[in-house]
This record gives sequence, structure tokens and C-alpha cells, in this order.
Amino acid sequence: MHALTVADMMTTQVKTLRASESIAAVDWNMLIGGFRHIPVVDHDYRLIGMVSDTSPATEGATTVASIMTREVHSISANVTALAAVEQMLLSKHNALPVVDDNHKLLGIVTSTDFLELARRALSGLDIQQPHVRG
Repeated sequence: MHALTVADMMTTQVKTLRASESIAAVDWNMLIGGFRHIPVVDHDYRLIGMVSDTSPATEGATTVASIMTREVHSISANVTALAAVEQMLLSKHNALPVVDDNHKLLGIVTSTDFLELARRALSGLDIQQPHVRG
């Protein structure tokens, strides 16, 4: 039995935004898509920021760049799920973008993913085959 990794449980089809998009795009994607965290990527799909449902919109802010967090905690896909949840608990973040060595976005792992893992474990289901989203 191998240790469960971030790659085993991350969502790979991630909704992303560009820094130049309007704040309305954030609102629309969070409302319609039900997202709480959306990574911001550049033209090479490298992670450059993150917006969340708690990102403050200051007066006069019109673009994603004006509200995104630029210092984003991210994680590698080969890190154990235990290390990822410990990082999330210590940093008090509910989502970690998953990136490769070039900071290209591969996916995202969220607190909801860990709640699903806990539900499976508590139900006696195989956690080596966790719920997979996109």
C-alpha cells in the first residue's frame, strides 16, 4: 500500500482566471460555478495568484490583478496527502494549487477533498481510491 499523495486526490480540471480579467468574472465563476478558490495563471499557465471568496475588493478595483493574492502557498503533486493537510492546517488555507517544478498549474487540492477523504475513511471505504474530481 502506497502513501496517498496530492496527485491521488487533486482536481485536475481547474477553473482559472487571468490577471487582466474583470472582477465580474470572479463573481460570475464563484456564483455560477460554486467555486471558493480560483487560481490566476499567466499565458504559460504558470500560477501567479489566487482569488477566493474572501478576497477583499477595494474601492476602484476592477481587475483580478487588483484583488488577487500574489504570495500563494502551493504544493507539488508528489507530496503526501498527510503533508498537504498539515500544510493547510498550519497556514490556515482551504486550498492549495498544485504546481510542477516550473510553477505550471497541474490542479488544486481543497479542504473539501480532505473532508471527502475523511468521509470515505469513516464509512469504511477504500481511501486508496478516493473520490476523484475532474
